[in-house]
Amino acid sequence: MSPGPQGYPAIIPANVDMTALWQELLADHVAAPADQEPALRALVARAESDGHDLNVVVLTVPQPNFTYYRDIATQLQSEVGGTVLVIGPNSVGSSSADFSRVVQEQAMDDLTLQNPSVAATQMYDELTSPQIDWTLVTLLLVVVTIIGAVLARVRTVRARRRRGEVAQPAAQPPRSAESTSGDDVVSATESSAR
Repeated sequence: MSPGPQGYPAIIPANVDMTALWQELLADHVAAPADQEPALRALVARAESDGHDLNVVVLTVPQPNFTYYRDIATQLQSEVGGTVLVIGPNSVGSSSADFSRVVQEQAMDDLTLQNPSVAATQMYDELTSPQIDWTLVTLLLVVVTIIGAVLARVRTVRARRRRGEVAQPAAQPPRSAESTSGDDVVSATESSAR
């Protein structure tokens, strides 16, 4: 078993011939039943014109665990690169160097799995649709918060100045006999001796 997502071992079911899938993907980026191939090749060509390296696998045998689809995609993606979509009768999996895991997971929602070419198109369209850049949103919120804090401080200082509450330097406390320096004691002693 090779490592899968997050370092866990990838589980590739015995009924999946990874070598055959890999060879088909290298040939034309599609490993699917013959009736699905034309539509999927058209999708791959569209993705290529958009600047994405897309590979699509259609499995006809349902897998017992939905994570197997992602494990298959991850294993194939490490060999062929780009983005790999694995579509089965009961679930879908993906692995990509182009799209984040969050975007991939969102793209898997509400797919028409009964028609794999439609499901692949739906997923690709969702992957490439405009996404919210959360890093930019976070940075903007931080900047707005800092500007708000600075403005609040400036207003507070101006309000205090208007009321005459400007902070004055601390007054010098009177010197006590204990705090006088040695020179003061010497000059005091000399003046009393005269």
